Amino acid sequence: MPIVGALARLELDDFDCTCTRICALSGVTTFEVAEEGAVGVLIEADSLRKAHDLIAHELPQVPGVMGAWPIYIGLDEEGSTADSTVLPVHANEQGER
Repeated sequence: MPIVGALARLELDDFDCTCTRICALSGVTTFEVAEEGAVGVLIEADSLRKAHDLIAHELPQVPGVMGAWPIYIGLDEEGSTADSTVLPVHANEQGER
């Protein structure tokens, strides 16, 4: 099971409510970070693809989230669901840079 740490930039006006909305997403918890206007996001997903989709598509749809990006990826080697469909950074769907 992949565990992904991400950093999310939030609007300051509704920071606490936005954190609550983020925690309502399946497999997601938040944690405090030192940077004002940011929150750490811990994602436990069934696959790297699902974790990616959450960061790229679900988190940005939460009202108050201005952006999010991964900062850590950990894989449980025995139960890993990593697959060859994970693309390098800056690659298109055909794997080209």
